[in-house]
Amino acid sequence: MVIVAPLEPLTVGESFVASKFPLHATLVPPFQVECDWPELNAVVAGLSHRTDRLLADVIGQEGFGPDGSIKVALIRATDSIMNAHLQLIKVLMPLGWAAQEGRYNGSGFRPHITGNDERHVLLGEHFILSEIALIEMLDPPTVRATHQMSGEGGTKK
Repeated sequence: MVIVAPLEPLTVGESFVASKFPLHATLVPPFQVECDWPELNAVVAGLSHRTDRLLADVIGQEGFGPDGSIKVALIRATDSIMNAHLQLIKVLMPLGWAAQEGRYNGSGFRPHITGNDERHVLLGEHFILSEIALIEMLDPPTVRATHQMSGEGGTKK
């Protein structure tokens, strides 16, 4: 499972091959929990409604992954983005949250927007993110739920 803030709204049940994964800011990198789906969804929904929209300012480009092949745009580590990441982990911990790679969470979290084979965001672009989505990392990845953050927006600024 991953939790993302998509640049454009996603549809529950939508699936896509990894190379066409919609552009998104990662809020919680791949993880597992020891609870049932309704409990996980309820916890994330509750937090999303208490989370203000997020401003994502693109400040650089980099390659993530073991061989640097995952193209990402680094975004400014604002208090709101870092707090969203940390608050999500805080509410996931009682559900048995276990990160796939722990070093990419907490102080090791590097806010970014992941590109795909069709589009990448550019240095200097700004986005207002208003949706939190839970993506189950199946083959292919599938949108399990979407929740609106407080406030309005979700469009390119």
